[in-house]
Amino acid sequence: MTDNETNSNVKVDGQVKVIVDREKLNAYIEVTPPLGDGKPCEYEDVINTLNENSVVYQLKKEKIKEALKKENWNKRIHISQGKPPVNGKDAIITYKFPLPWERIAKPKIDEKGKANYQDLDLIHNVKTGDLLAARTPPDEGNPGIDVYGNEIKPKPGKDKLLPRGKNTVCDKEELILYASAAGHVTMIDNKVVVKPIYEHDGDVDYSSGNIEFVGNVVIRGNVNSGFTVKAEGDIEIYGFVEGAQILAEGSIYIKGGITGGIRGYIKAGENIYARFAENSRLDAGRDIYIRDAIMQSSVKAGGSIKVVERRATIVGGNIQASQEIEAKFIGSQIGTQTIINVGIKPEYRQEYQELIKNRNEKKKVFDHLSHNLQIYQKRGISPENLTEKKRLTLIKMLDELKKSKQELTNMDKRIAILEEEFKNINNAKVKATEVVYPGVKIYIGQSIYLVNDEIKYSQFILENGDVVISPL
Repeated sequence: MTDNETNSNVKVDGQVKVIVDREKLNAYIEVTPPLGDGKPCEYEDVINTLNENSVVYQLKKEKIKEALKKENWNKRIHISQGKPPVNGKDAIITYKFPLPWERIAKPKIDEKGKANYQDLDLIHNVKTGDLLAARTPPDEGNPGIDVYGNEIKPKPGKDKLLPRGKNTVCDKEELILYASAAGHVTMIDNKVVVKPIYEHDGDVDYSSGNIEFVGNVVIRGNVNSGFTVKAEGDIEIYGFVEGAQILAEGSIYIKGGITGGIRGYIKAGENIYARFAENSRLDAGRDIYIRDAIMQSSVKAGGSIKVVERRATIVGGNIQASQEIEAKFIGSQIGTQTIINVGIKPEYRQEYQELIKNRNEKKKVFDHLSHNLQIYQKRGISPENLTEKKRLTLIKMLDELKKSKQELTNMDKRIAILEEEFKNINNAKVKATEVVYPGVKIYIGQSIYLVNDEIKYSQFILENGDVVISPL
């Protein structure tokens, strides 16, 4: 029997195969050609096969007809597309006040690039009944339809509760959050909290006494010598500070200047802002911004110290910052001794200096005890031959010697840790946009640069263990 005779006896009709994707959102057909005297698939055959497979949603009938007409055999043809569901939107909380991370503790910069150290606008006051936040409820979304014509349920949006904290209240529907007390609104542990503010109109003096408050404090006047203002939040002073203690866990904003005296001390857990500081002690956990000048003061900052407006001068005193110190002028034309320290956290530097001092004193005690003990040993005096009083003295001496040795060991360990920390200095710098005068000592880490001549428009950085001058 010949091949032609074999083919003429074959009779296989064309076939329709239906393919549906996993999501049931797309359906395809594959049509095989007839063999021999078989019958080719017709449009009704395809529709019947789709009905048998329950694929009925928005069939692309013209596309099916075109594929059959062109005899697109053994090709996957897209003939139905379902409608995917639209998942519901989550609930949205809209805050009606600047969030803490949006209120960065930095002065505003105007169009000319100048920093306004007076208009900081970081304390956001609210009154009882003020709107704090609004909640938009979640929605259910819109259902979809698969190629079988079945509904696909959407994933509903997730709900959120209004972040109600202290001194706030919700409406009955829990859609709006209001302040239930006057104060400073902020976020604590992801809750909206109103921290009451103490506002004092006038000077802090004998008529008011010292002020200590759990929230923020606003003084619309001066703080006079000998008085203390202490707050767990921020302190804002509209006037001057003279010989007073200003202590805040947050930031301190002084629109006037600071004059120190023996009792004056300004300490902030975050930033300090002021017009000037003279004969003062300042200590900030983060940054210090002084508008005009720092004169003969002891200033410490865990971040940076910047004096960049008006005269922008640092002259005299001891200025310490972990990261950067910047001013137009550092020192003076008459050679005023000015010590600048960067690269080491001020508390570490102070601890190190105190450790070295205490170790030297403890070493003297240890050497003295060792010397006295050696005298006993050289004389060959046995404890049994000593009087009771001298024997007790010897025992006490041995105990003190052992204790001193252990204390020296502990100090040496801590000194070694700090010295290792001092080696890890990154990006510390001292910047003078105008002049650094003779008489200035610049420390970066444990390295020092003594300024003997005027140096203009430069910055000082650490390079290979040495303090070097680099152009701005």
